[in-house]
Amino acid sequence: MKMRLYLVTVLIFFLALGSSHAAEKEKITIAGAGGMIPLLTELARVYMIENKDVMLVVKQTAIHSSGGISGVADGTYQIGLSNRPLREDEKSKGLEASSIALVGVVAAVNKALPVRELSSENLCRIYEGKLTDWSELGLPAGKINAVTKSETDLTKEIIRRSIPCFKNLKEAASVVVIQSSPEMQTALLNSKSIGFTDTVDIAASNGRIVPLKLDGIEPSNDNLKSGKYKITQTGRLITKGKPSGAVKNFIDFIHGPKGRQIIENSHAIAVK
Repeated sequence: MKMRLYLVTVLIFFLALGSSHAAEKEKITIAGAGGMIPLLTELARVYMIENKDVMLVVKQTAIHSSGGISGVADGTYQIGLSNRPLREDEKSKGLEASSIALVGVVAAVNKALPVRELSSENLCRIYEGKLTDWSELGLPAGKINAVTKSETDLTKEIIRRSIPCFKNLKEAASVVVIQSSPEMQTALLNSKSIGFTDTVDIAASNGRIVPLKLDGIEPSNDNLKSGKYKITQTGRLITKGKPSGAVKNFIDFIHGPKGRQIIENSHAIAVK
């Protein structure tokens, strides 16, 4: 009985010691643009393996760039995720931005759909509702399920700005508007769908979703680096003031060799 009591006492001691150690970890909460979530989740995972005294919590629900920025401004988050530059009124609040990755914005389909390239003209015709069946493009018959981002989403803004025929295009009533990157991934698992996403989300799909060449240009890392593929956005980390302490250490890791390699492996281009 005494031995059993001793073992229980020792177990409680070590559990308490473990809990105390866990409580000592510095917690850094990260949130913002949905397209950056998969990349930051992987960066955080690797960083915490090597840095046991830090807990990085990457919110998996997208709150868009503006949500991440305002969350840092009011102290809710220590790092915000943004795909756009800071505005002057945001800079006036003492916010700082650190660019980490150049990402390709792409039209994409489920890998089961036998199409790997489209012209800008045909892409626009799909979203105008002038092409409604894949057989019209020489593919097996099936209704084209076109999905898009909302007009307030930066991805949509980039598409409008970068593809001339999309600038003033009025989308057909049949086009489904998707609010977040995870929802877009789910929509693209439909074997007849086409939608807009980015190269990091493509990598996170583990081959289930594939990007399309547009006008013969593939959104490969080489083409992103050279500027040949021009439909891109830059991922940024937002902090209140210049980063310091554990936040600075994590950002330095991202800009270092291991972080840059993780970014490259995620089909993005590491930038400073």
